[in-house]
Amino acid sequence: MTTQTDFAHVHFDEHNTPYSEQFDDIYFMPAHGLDEARYVFLDGNQLLERWQTWHKPHFVIAETGFGTGLNFLACCALFDAFRAQHPDTPLKRLFFISFEKFPLTRQALTQSHRGLDSLALYCQQLTQQWVDIPITGCHRCHFGSAITLDLWLGDLHDNLPELGDYYQGRVDAWFLDGFAPSKNPDMWNDSLYQQMFRLSHQGTTFATFTAASKVRLGLEAAGFTVRKRKGFAHKREMLIGFKPTESAVTFTYPWSAFNSGENTRDVAIIGGGVASLFTALALRKRGIAVTLYCQDDALGQGASGNAQGALYPQLSDDDQRNCAIYAHSFLYAKRILPPLCEQLGGVEQGWHGVALCAYNCKVKQKLAKIASHWPPPLFELKSAQALTALCGIEIPHEGGFIASAGWLSPKQLMQRGARYLQKCGVNIITRTEIEQLSPLVDSRWQLDAGNRTFTHDAVVLACGHKLTHFSQTEKLPLYPVRGQVSYIPTTPALQALKAVVCFDGYLTPHNQQQQHCLGASHVREQVACDFSAQEQQANKIRLTNNIGLAWAQEIDISGMQGNVGVRCGTRERLPMMGNVPHFDEMAHAYANLFNLRRRQQPIAPAPYWKNLYLLGALGSRGLTSAPLLAESLASLVANEPIPLAQSLLFALNPNRTWVRKLLKGTPIK
Repeated sequence: MTTQTDFAHVHFDEHNTPYSEQFDDIYFMPAHGLDEARYVFLDGNQLLERWQTWHKPHFVIAETGFGTGLNFLACCALFDAFRAQHPDTPLKRLFFISFEKFPLTRQALTQSHRGLDSLALYCQQLTQQWVDIPITGCHRCHFGSAITLDLWLGDLHDNLPELGDYYQGRVDAWFLDGFAPSKNPDMWNDSLYQQMFRLSHQGTTFATFTAASKVRLGLEAAGFTVRKRKGFAHKREMLIGFKPTESAVTFTYPWSAFNSGENTRDVAIIGGGVASLFTALALRKRGIAVTLYCQDDALGQGASGNAQGALYPQLSDDDQRNCAIYAHSFLYAKRILPPLCEQLGGVEQGWHGVALCAYNCKVKQKLAKIASHWPPPLFELKSAQALTALCGIEIPHEGGFIASAGWLSPKQLMQRGARYLQKCGVNIITRTEIEQLSPLVDSRWQLDAGNRTFTHDAVVLACGHKLTHFSQTEKLPLYPVRGQVSYIPTTPALQALKAVVCFDGYLTPHNQQQQHCLGASHVREQVACDFSAQEQQANKIRLTNNIGLAWAQEIDISGMQGNVGVRCGTRERLPMMGNVPHFDEMAHAYANLFNLRRRQQPIAPAPYWKNLYLLGALGSRGLTSAPLLAESLASLVANEPIPLAQSLLFALNPNRTWVRKLLKGTPIK
């Protein structure tokens, strides 16, 4: 499994023309590159004319070579100008999905934008959000609330199939860019054209600078109507066209199909932790009304209320799919948290890395295997001496280091996030426990809270270990995990600690209260939240057993301060995100799934509860995973592109455990 792609090898001539060494060709001519992008791709797809009569809330463009981002930048400017001129248009959001095998470095990207003065604002935003850790797959970037870039890194022919069943018929326009067919023959082939046809609907357009007969014939063979148009400047011709017919929707993996919302304008979120916070933020960004129901006096009263929380990807040596989910979640969180924390008025944080100590031979072997799959700059093996220098205090073990990781304060994030949600129009109802959910005949939901009832278009369950307290979710294979974090006063030695140190537990640098977080206990099937002196002592013992140094022995836990929370976990150590599966209907409809698949007979899409969703089982990585999973769930609710590969969506699907059994011919009960 390829986890990371290579950066492009680019050099610039005296005119600042960017030249690709991999493809022996230029990206664009600075003198007229922007004009060419507008003529070939924006005008070639008749974007402005189509937007003026567009009746859907969003428009999706897919591009086969991001390069310097010139086409995207030109598209941003056009879309913002269109929105300013047509403030009442139904079209509110633009999604730009682009594929790039060799992304530019941040330095090369910045240099390639010199001279693009009219696009300076967009250039700056793109540079700020640029990907420095080029892991393969989708990287979502936001440009205000109206424009979203999904940059898919890696080989195009690997990534296009990963758009999967969900993306069928979702692309509205194609930019066939990339280097010329003679320079980049691997890209221009029948696989590309067939995937384009699958992902397009009737009326989807395309435009490309090339007029090569091989490209024209390939597009026509796939089913597109193709015609020639005058090329830009000295180029004689280019190709444009459209998909003339609608295709039937077929599911390659019907048991993992997701159901999008339809005209959902009003959503209830049940829960008061980070999953609820980020889901509410993502839904409000889409203009969807949100009511948040929390059983406590305020948000963030459980594990999401810890004074400090480490933010880093959970990398393992035995499941690259899980690693990919956490790696993408981590990079997305790092991309959106700094501007969000600034909007909230500041959240205490520190980004000096996370050290993973090889405190025994088994852990040492595990970290070595992780390093073989996840190279720098995401993860790097370090000597004990190097870790000591990076952490600021003596570390007796070698280990791994994640330089871009760190910590922030979940407690402050939740407190200030709650105030920000209310400013954004979110209705937060506290001290209210939703006891029952009832589907109504009009596909809405009734929420019962004792002697009060509420109704909403859709419901998102984000209530941690209480996810299984409803009849619709009671059979989900989830379990509670109690965790106690210790708050300890700093010492002269610990004052120097810069990075988070992980062993069979973790220790954070000190915060403004001159305290560190030492954690955490892990007690399965335990939901009591009473403070435990025994678990407090166990937290210190884990540290002293694995870091047998004086500074570890000096840690003082006698103040008995800390925080207790109950998390929700799964056997696969992965969250759940998506539609709530209908267990009874699935058990009946898929009772013979094994034989249906073996005989290649028709299989209906998996049954779900309509307009009922969940985000949960975040375990101890909620701070890392919640932002991307909430963004993905909001995309599903709003019927928009989802920033996750199909294989990763399968792994997150709440029905996954039951499906695995049914595919083997094992009934579910």
